[in-house]
Amino acid sequence: MPALDARLERDLAGFTDDVADALGDALVNLTVYGSAAGEDWIPGRSDVNAVIVVRAVSATLLDVLAQVVPRWRRHGFALPLVIDEEFLDRARDAFPMEFDDMRRAHRTLHGPDLFGAVTIDRAHLRRQCEHEARARLLRLRALYLDAAGRAQEVERLLVSSSVTFLVILRHVLHLRGDETPHAFVDVLAAGERLLGPLPALRRILEHRRSGGRLLRGQLAAEFGRYLADAERIVAAVDTVHA
Repeated sequence: MPALDARLERDLAGFTDDVADALGDALVNLTVYGSAAGEDWIPGRSDVNAVIVVRAVSATLLDVLAQVVPRWRRHGFALPLVIDEEFLDRARDAFPMEFDDMRRAHRTLHGPDLFGAVTIDRAHLRRQCEHEARARLLRLRALYLDAAGRAQEVERLLVSSSVTFLVILRHVLHLRGDETPHAFVDVLAAGERLLGPLPALRRILEHRRSGGRLLRGQLAAEFGRYLADAERIVAAVDTVHA
């Protein structure tokens, strides 16, 4: 994992101290996952995703965390997942994509590493991958109906949804036996080796990484090209068998 910026390191240390002080012995594990634990971190724009594993989840425990979390929300932390060890063991069949992503890109901040040895059933992963792919495609089409004609909204839709389709593509590759690194740029390169060029998705990923602006006068045409790329990714799910 590449070195993260000094501010993020300070924030992770402070968040860990605050959560540990608030929960005491009730805290089993604190882990960050996703971009803050991998190669897709973009300072000032990426969220910090965390999961807090406790001995038992209760309203009282959530009230305690509610005194801690708002401060860190202002530092770019997403709302953390709060689970107990039983949930971690029993929910892998319901959320195989999420747990597989955590397994592949996580960083333990407190307690034992609970995610490095997580096992995922291939059939469960294949099933969720297809469901997510088709659901996200339907949602992309629906959201465009609301955003069309408003350049800023279309641009936001392109950038935010691109992450979702790259995650789906990553799982398609993994299900096909391609153990491509977790970073989106590597996933896209491997996806293009499988599917051929995905030019609109590549432009949007570069835009997301650079922080520049897409050409406003070309957004409608770019959305059409991007939609075609997304549809090819969804169709690729059908080439994978559990």
